[in-house]
Amino acid sequence: MLLPFLFLHHLALCLAASSRQATDPSIEYNEAIDNGTYGYYPAYTFATEPEITSPKTNWLQWDPVCDDGLLYFVTPRGWGLERPGPSILDWKGELVWFEHFANEFGGQAYDFMVQTYLGEEFLTFWTGDDRVRGHGSGTYFMLNSSYDVVHEVNAAGGLAADLHEFLITPEGTALMTMYQPYKFDVTSFREFDVRENPKDEDPNWIWDCLFQEIDIATNELLFQWRASDHIDLNDTYHNVWGTGNRDDPFDWYHLNSITKDEAGNYLLSARYTHSITYVSGTTGDVLWTLGGKNNDFMDLGDGSAINFAWQHDARFVDLNAFPESYTPPREQKGIETRLVTLFDNAAEDQNYEYGLEYSRGLLLELTYPTPSPGRQAPAPGTDLRHEPSQTREDDEDLDINEMKVELINGTSPSHKVRVIQSFIPPEGVRSSSQGSMQILPQEPGFDPLIFVGYGLNAVFTTFASDGTPLCNAHYGATTSWERGDIQSYRAYKFPWIGRPRWSPKIGVSDDDVDVFVSWNGATEVAEWVLEANEEDDDDWAEVARQDKDGFEAFFELADSGTGTLRFLRIVALDVEGEVLPNGISAVLDRGYTASFFPKVVAQQIPERLSQANFQKVFWGVVAIVTGCYIAYEAYRRYLGWKQGQPAIGAWRWRGNGYRLLSDVTV
Repeated sequence: MLLPFLFLHHLALCLAASSRQATDPSIEYNEAIDNGTYGYYPAYTFATEPEITSPKTNWLQWDPVCDDGLLYFVTPRGWGLERPGPSILDWKGELVWFEHFANEFGGQAYDFMVQTYLGEEFLTFWTGDDRVRGHGSGTYFMLNSSYDVVHEVNAAGGLAADLHEFLITPEGTALMTMYQPYKFDVTSFREFDVRENPKDEDPNWIWDCLFQEIDIATNELLFQWRASDHIDLNDTYHNVWGTGNRDDPFDWYHLNSITKDEAGNYLLSARYTHSITYVSGTTGDVLWTLGGKNNDFMDLGDGSAINFAWQHDARFVDLNAFPESYTPPREQKGIETRLVTLFDNAAEDQNYEYGLEYSRGLLLELTYPTPSPGRQAPAPGTDLRHEPSQTREDDEDLDINEMKVELINGTSPSHKVRVIQSFIPPEGVRSSSQGSMQILPQEPGFDPLIFVGYGLNAVFTTFASDGTPLCNAHYGATTSWERGDIQSYRAYKFPWIGRPRWSPKIGVSDDDVDVFVSWNGATEVAEWVLEANEEDDDDWAEVARQDKDGFEAFFELADSGTGTLRFLRIVALDVEGEVLPNGISAVLDRGYTASFFPKVVAQQIPERLSQANFQKVFWGVVAIVTGCYIAYEAYRRYLGWKQGQPAIGAWRWRGNGYRLLSDVTV
């Protein structure tokens, strides 16, 4: 008796769709999608684009402020996807554009965003070899508004571009990370024994981190910085385990973001040293460090400004970015105040020893003396690899995070930091890798919104400036969290206008009931118009229209008024009612017999027969003549099949001889 009840419960979950704080009827939460009933990556498939899939974005929380005209930019990838790639989603999380950039390493894309280069907007992202866990070796691509690959940008000096960062500056240069196996003494971290590990035959190697600034037009190297030249390996929190040899170098620093300020200096985030570092753009010297064992800053609060761990995506923010909630201090000669944002993972590959119990976005205020080359404060950090017995006696009752703050907190009043706001996920998501935090400016005089992507976990959340979650979405099941089945290195929101050079795709269902249309990448479509014609000429008549809603639309032929008109096409209109460039689909030929049957008769006999080609009519007549029983059995089977879902199947033994005129060879 238990089995039927379990089946009914499962069925109820599949059909359930209950709204949670949804003010728009099209924004829904589906528990079955969220709890893994449909697998780790519940996805839409499309009749007109059978090789494209798109996440079934599931909204747990929604506010109309999130419908701001911006699009979502993610790179769904992981064990659960056969064809990963950069994806643009609309305000509801439904697909706008997707492309799989195939390569021998699976075609996984990273760091997908919109950037400006020489006054033009481009899509930028990385693909390459990401088999070395946590970083990669590849190329950055720049696509124009027609989705043409215009630039392929590589690192200079024979190095390979890493997946973590590609940031275009206003000067037309690019900042890029790279990882390089590098000979370096690691004997203070481990002993090498060839008898236990044959790979130790070639010891003392690290994954050294570099960043370059290059000229995009010429690939000229303008600046290069190497971590091991400026940072002590003992600053790392990462365990060496059995690494450190030529085959498996020690990943000790793990650079994951770079940004350049108006002074020409660079802000770096290094995951494995728990540090944000400000570097001179002329000498490469470290000007100051926030967080980690070499922290320079005194936390003015309870330690929340310096206890971040395994973080990503550190950025400077304009002091006037939060006009409603933050007032910058009065300017003082020789003193600088900066706002910095970062994504605090508080986890590293399922290691939750350091950090809070959740990942968070952080907005910090830093105050420090105006830098000059060389360090500006003593390094108060302590090596936390010491055994507990070596710590101070009064620290014995502290947990590891409290001890960390106690040991690294700065003592110089010249360097101060405080938390302006934390952005805490409503579900307590804790992401072991990746992640991002983005400022979304609003109208002048108003605070921005904050958009946070959770990297390894398929979640993105929009916050108000006071930390209140406004919109919260999952694009993978919660059962995929911390597994790697579905993830996106970063998540962003940007305005974007896509104008493809290709035309809309059109197709008809196997039962000849529906005509489908989609236009991958087109962002300006407001309406779809179904047109019909008796001859393949310019005398097209509108028979139906509908507003664009989602990636793929369909028209029901029975309700469209196409009658016996043989040729069909679908036209894309903009908000002004004008036909968009390249916005007319290929012509769909319904078969010549569609014009030979009077409309009244066509409505009284099976539609497939009235629109069939000559060969199918002939064999249909033969079947009827050879026996009523065969005809009856075929019709009975047809009625049973009619209960299925319409689709454009690979095997069209049913239905008529529809074809695209573009497929006909002359």
